[in-house]
Amino acid sequence: MSIDGLTNPPAGYVCTFTGCNAAPFQTQYLLNSHANVHSSARPHYCSVKGCPRSEGGKGFKRKNEMIRHGLVHDSPGYVCPFCPDREHKYPRPDNLQRHVRVHHVDKDKDDPLLREVLSQRPDGPNRGRRRRGGPA
Repeated sequence: MSIDGLTNPPAGYVCTFTGCNAAPFQTQYLLNSHANVHSSARPHYCSVKGCPRSEGGKGFKRKNEMIRHGLVHDSPGYVCPFCPDREHKYPRPDNLQRHVRVHHVDKDKDDPLLREVLSQRPDGPNRGRRRRGGPA
């Protein structure tokens, strides 16, 4: 049962935005969250003064995107071991991994350095945590 006393419709919660082909959502909450993609509103802002995504700037449609963006400011950075420019740092390991897959396709898949980069996981207390309800 949902909070408003109605049961989940058999077809799920369907987006009625014209032209939207999203699959039905399991909950009203997920449908409401999805509705943000159809809005131009960007109500979530970075708290770092001067950031282009801070108040008065571009902002974010979703809170989780704003939280993820915070790594740009907080992350120690992940440096590509294959690039001569050691100053450029990626805020998350998956950003570095995408860079390596796109720009260093010439690397041997058995290269130990490549394997190390592709196996990196985020560091810190809030990184890689299991979601609520999952095994600890």
